[in-house]
Order: sequence, then structure tokens, then C-alpha cells
Amino acid sequence: MSMPTISPLPGPFGAVVSDANVRDGLDGSLSEQLQHALAEHRILVLDNQNLTDAEFAKFSRIWGEPIEYFSARDRDNAVPEVIIISNTAKTPERLRDGAMHWHQDSSYEDPPAAVTMLSAIEAPEGRNETLFADVTAAFESLPVEQQVELASLHVVHDRRGCPAELLFPGERRGDGAPEATPVTHPLVATHPVSGRQALYGIAGTPVGIVGMDDDKAFELLTGLKKHALSPKFRQAATAAVGNILVWDNLAVMHCATETEYSDEPGRRRLVRRISTKLAAPLV
Repeated sequence: MSMPTISPLPGPFGAVVSDANVRDGLDGSLSEQLQHALAEHRILVLDNQNLTDAEFAKFSRIWGEPIEYFSARDRDNAVPEVIIISNTAKTPERLRDGAMHWHQDSSYEDPPAAVTMLSAIEAPEGRNETLFADVTAAFESLPVEQQVELASLHVVHDRRGCPAELLFPGERRGDGAPEATPVTHPLVATHPVSGRQALYGIAGTPVGIVGMDDDKAFELLTGLKKHALSPKFRQAATAAVGNILVWDNLAVMHCATETEYSDEPGRRRLVRRISTKLAAPLV
């Protein structure tokens, strides 16, 4: 099996993977190359990958065990590890643009998501973009004294989402997530492949910091989020039809872009998503 070509995306991080034949299965060397490429580049765009649902699910397993999403409404009936994202005009207002806020997937679970991937079946040209922020580089740019202090902290996460005061202008969170027992993760996580440390869970689902009053906790989280969203840490990538967009959930946080809800040909959006679970709790 020939090895793929890996080319950096324009911008501070990310890469395009060409000539990777994942439909016929992944041998050990190709799986290892993709895993290390993701750890190095944070996000990957695998081009020319027109996979069936079952093939997409099989591909996802090189990154770990797929997470069964809590909302049965959004799962594929035949391949339940696949989440279906649609822009049908029938979508209730409270469920629209629910991912248009900065977050890391499944930060409300323990262990959380390791990797997330998108594969578009239909998408308007140039209208399926995801925004990313490199929380690894953001952490490494902080003064060493602050890094040490942050590494001692633990953040409490709630599936229903963070308080409104932690959302920045333009962010929107979907409604309807059921109540669940909050979980706690370290504010600084060590990547199991690269060994590098990164900010974790500073946006999306945090509701407090253990041993810290809420005002101080929210001030700290807001400051770290603002820092991580500096232009030098930002990137964008698109899950175009025929490609697979993969990101390292421990190395970046992400935000969906605004969706037009329409059933008209050429404006429809139908995207498959799979997240895989981290093999062990964050450290």
C-alpha cells in the first residue's frame, strides 16, 4: 500500500493528506502515519474519500472507540456511531447552530472525545467550514509560572453547557441537552501521543473550577479563552464533499460557522460526524 502525501495547510497548523486509500482498510503503517500526522498537525483534511457510512465508521476506529451520541434523534439508524448533521428547514429554532460556540467535543464525559471527524454527503460550496484554535500553542505561549499554576487546577463540566457569561458575542449554543452528572477534568491536559500539554475545557461546558469562587473562575476562563482565540492560534478548514476533516480534540477547540437552513438543491447540508473516546481519563 502506497504511503500518502502530507502537505501543510496555509496558516499556523493543519495538513492535507492526499493519496490515502482508507476504503480498502488501514494497515499498521498507514494507521500509525495518520495518528502521528494528526498529533503533529492538529487537524487533517483527507482528500478524495467517498466512503459509505460503514466504511466511515470502520475508518474512525483507528482513532479509538466511537462514542454513541446521547441524542438518538441524531444517530444513523443503521450505523449508530455515525451522527447525522442536517440543515433541513424543519429544524426547530432551539436546535439550530447548536455547535456555533467554542468547545471541545464530549468535555462533559469522562473520558472525553479524543478525535472528531466530519464527512459531508451534501454541502453548499464553501459553506461547511469549521473554525479551530490551537490550545496547545496557546498554553505553551504562557509564562512558565502561569503554566505551573494552571496545571494544578480542575474544571467542572456540565453537558447542558457553560453559563451565558462565558459565551462571547456571536456564539450560540443549542438547547435541549438532558441533565447529567457533572464531570471534572484537569484544566491542563497531557496529550497521550505527543506528550505536549494543552489547555482543556476552557469553553463550551465549564461551570466552575474546583476550590475557586465562580467570579474568579469565570474571569480566569474568559481570559484563557480570549488568549487562545488570538489570530496566531487560529485556523479554518472545510469538510467538503468527498473529503474527511479530522481534528485532535485534545489539541484544539473548535466552533461551527453559521448554517443556512434550507431544503433547496444546492443549499442542502448533510454531514456525518463521528467522535472517538479517549482510552483513559485526562491527566
